[in-house]
Amino acid sequence: MEKKHRVLVKLRTSNALRAVDSSRNLRPLYTPTVESAFGLTGAPRWYVADLQEDQATPWDTAHARLADRLGISASDVVFAEPDVENHIFPDRAASPAEGLFAVGVQCDKEIPKDRGHGKPPGPDQFAWHLGKEFSELQLAREAVLFKTPRTRIAHIDTGYYKAHQTTPEHIVHELERNFVDGDGNPNNAEDPDNRVLILDNSGHGTGTIGILAGGRVRKEGDMFLGGAPEAEVVPLRIADSVALFRTSALAEAIRYATAQKCDVVTLSMGGLPSRAWTEAVNEAYLAGVCMVAAAGNNVNGLPTRHVVYPARYRRVLAVCGAMANGKPYTKLEGLVLEGNFGPSRSMTVAIASYTPNIPWPVFGCPELLRLNGEGTSAATPQVAAAAALWFEKYKGELPRNWQRVEAVRNALFRSAKKADPEHFGHGILQARKALEITPVFGLPQSPEDKDSFPFLRVITGLGITEPTTREQMFNLELAQLWMINKDLQKIAPDPDAVATLSKPDLKRFMDAVIEEKTTSTALRRHIEGRYPAAAGAPVPRVPPKEKDAVFDTRTG
Repeated sequence: MEKKHRVLVKLRTSNALRAVDSSRNLRPLYTPTVESAFGLTGAPRWYVADLQEDQATPWDTAHARLADRLGISASDVVFAEPDVENHIFPDRAASPAEGLFAVGVQCDKEIPKDRGHGKPPGPDQFAWHLGKEFSELQLAREAVLFKTPRTRIAHIDTGYYKAHQTTPEHIVHELERNFVDGDGNPNNAEDPDNRVLILDNSGHGTGTIGILAGGRVRKEGDMFLGGAPEAEVVPLRIADSVALFRTSALAEAIRYATAQKCDVVTLSMGGLPSRAWTEAVNEAYLAGVCMVAAAGNNVNGLPTRHVVYPARYRRVLAVCGAMANGKPYTKLEGLVLEGNFGPSRSMTVAIASYTPNIPWPVFGCPELLRLNGEGTSAATPQVAAAAALWFEKYKGELPRNWQRVEAVRNALFRSAKKADPEHFGHGILQARKALEITPVFGLPQSPEDKDSFPFLRVITGLGITEPTTREQMFNLELAQLWMINKDLQKIAPDPDAVATLSKPDLKRFMDAVIEEKTTSTALRRHIEGRYPAAAGAPVPRVPPKEKDAVFDTRTG
């Protein structure tokens, strides 16, 4: 079977439709219904191209004579990027795909809290994280009466398990969608229990949707699990595994949620920066959608301790982890999952909520909840639920634009329990106190999000002259490399704050980019041209078939 590199390419609309008609490997990223919801007729549009895997890296495929390979004019290409398979968000909840501990095998087995590795178990009562001394979500949900039309939350994850007792009551089934290519009914977001290699990650979405808006738990006296069980929920499935999903699927889900007038988006997944994500996030914010995203997880600092995208965007509310003892969800004992945080610029739009040892509905077992739910995945839906409760209380006063996003973030940030801004940003969620803060209008609009760092825009030439398409693509590739390369992070710990580097550090930075095995041949050559001093670093030999595959400068 011929292997493909998938590329996202933004084309000028006038010729894009002809290209789609004439090309079997080029198709629109967004449906006509979603496009029309944004009034983008005549504007450049995103397409997905499946191109033969004859380049060294996915980025080389995006750089390499793209217009010629698609049979279109070079002037029609606005931007291109690989449709990355994001896998920088580890999840230790995955089970073996087969055998004694496979999904659904031991539904009668209690799964207790994890009391090892320095993880505080929290109080003994069920769903302790909802209590007055913690997130205050139980008090907050009791204080809000939902009325039709209900506040609507888009839940972007791996799907959900319909048979579980905690499945939210107000799922909008006619709007749920599945954005995983070639996997079942596109109008059904239920988790099909697909296996990913030797692990089964089914149930991540079941867990997070339960924490978000889960129903009554019979064993616990019909106590609600979810922070906002009366809200409408639109499940949007983008992956089989929280640790592996395509850039295109998340972009589709965010835009779809905006088109369906969702009030809140909750996302317990993350990855590398993307131009398609940047545009979708900016559109959601301007339309009044409060996006809440997990800061990310790591194991001993790998793949990164830093906040991942899209939580890293300034127009997204990033969620970090606070443990039951009030300490940061980090510096645990042994090789275990920990929460991401920083750099400092990322914490200006961050808040924390509780994890680990949160009740987590178990996929394949209709009655079972494990008590060791963890990761920033568990904290994120708590904050999303609090945002939905606040929206519901004040929905009659709120305009349908970005001001409502600033208003709800202001309420959550001001009411948060102040502690440890390095790890918690504005503090730890206090949902009931947030309800007492009335909408504030006249707050400044958050700056438009970018898909790269100012520092990198300078060193690649973007801060000097009007950027070409090629330079913009190089800069996005560099931003992605920084997220996964420890050497780059050591040299420039916070590229958002760095203006310049010393000459020795700049050479070290460029050398590290050249030596990184995933760097495209095109970017290596660009760096050698701009910074000859770095050219002494070893450069992998370029096979003959790749020498003519560099970026077609006509598209730049």
